[in-house]
Amino acid sequence: MKPRHHQALSRRVVRMLNGWKDPHNEVAYTATKAMSAIEIGQDGHIEMTIQPARPHCPCCLLDLRSLHQKTASIKGVTNVTITVTGVPASERWTREVNG
Repeated sequence: MKPRHHQALSRRVVRMLNGWKDPHNEVAYTATKAMSAIEIGQDGHIEMTIQPARPHCPCCLLDLRSLHQKTASIKGVTNVTITVTGVPASERWTREVNG
């Protein structure tokens, strides 16, 4: 991917994330500690590490699944991987969100 296209993809992803609200409050993920890392590769692969605010809340899992689908639908994105951390059975959450 050309550097210009990579920058445009990065802007689209950040714009979408700035508008994505946590299901329990009206604060964007990027303004909270929930989003601990994001990497946007030159090939369009996006990797995010997220720690949900409420570890036993099913709506947080559904929200992360919707975030995965919305991110995957952005023009230029080839693959999305969301890693869930800081919650019990985080490997199961990660598998469900990316599945």
